[in-house]
Amino acid sequence: MYKAVVSDLDGTLLNGSHAIDEFTKETVSEVINRGIKFYIATGRSYSGAKDIMDKLGLKIPLITSNGARILDEEGNEIYVNNLEKKYSDSILDIDYKKIGGNIVFNAYSGNDWYVTEDRREFYMKINPKRTFFPEVTTLEELKTKEFTKIFFLGEHDELLELEKEIENITKGEVNIAFVLEHCLEIFSKESDKANAARFLLEKDGLTLKDSVAFGDGCNDYNLLKEAGKGFVMGNALYRLKESLPENETVETNADNGVAKKLVELFL
Repeated sequence: MYKAVVSDLDGTLLNGSHAIDEFTKETVSEVINRGIKFYIATGRSYSGAKDIMDKLGLKIPLITSNGARILDEEGNEIYVNNLEKKYSDSILDIDYKKIGGNIVFNAYSGNDWYVTEDRREFYMKINPKRTFFPEVTTLEELKTKEFTKIFFLGEHDELLELEKEIENITKGEVNIAFVLEHCLEIFSKESDKANAARFLLEKDGLTLKDSVAFGDGCNDYNLLKEAGKGFVMGNALYRLKESLPENETVETNADNGVAKKLVELFL
């Protein structure tokens, strides 16, 4: 019945160590060999998404920055929708350290990842196997750039307060989503994984209703709602589970939930 799979990475296709299990790798390969299209739709930058694509042994288009940027099999940009500069500049002006001293600012611009403070140990704690790190720059330099997304890492209660501040200054004109309890992301209102997946599926003569999708964060909401079948991960953020009560929940990413469901559906 279904002809395509669209999957998030972190918290979904990847295990708790942000890595690909051999069972998942073999399952994805078998699904593709059955003629099913497979797409990655992630909040990661191109570099982070390509790293996983290479480990899967695939050569496919990549939906990155929550759908704000798509690159073809060769890494050429085929779609981009940056945050409007008036909104990114307004967000840059927020004194977020007053809300939480340990909140960390991040931004993606093209293939580049920027921060305003050197916190390498912070990123190593999140993923000890990380091989690439953001470039440290100044607020003044950031204001010369355009971004596919801005995101903040920190304690959930502090990010909830920051979310209200961002909602106030952007007046509902941007997408604001918790992808994890400790990660709040901001990207263009017109950009989301559903629109990006639709863009790629149409190139293959398919629609979103021809696909199954998997995700664990609020940035996956529209994709899981609009796909032919949208599966919520067992480890998904509470907000996503509450907003999609009718969607089927699969096992957690630590238990290979995506791969097990793919076996059930296609193999």
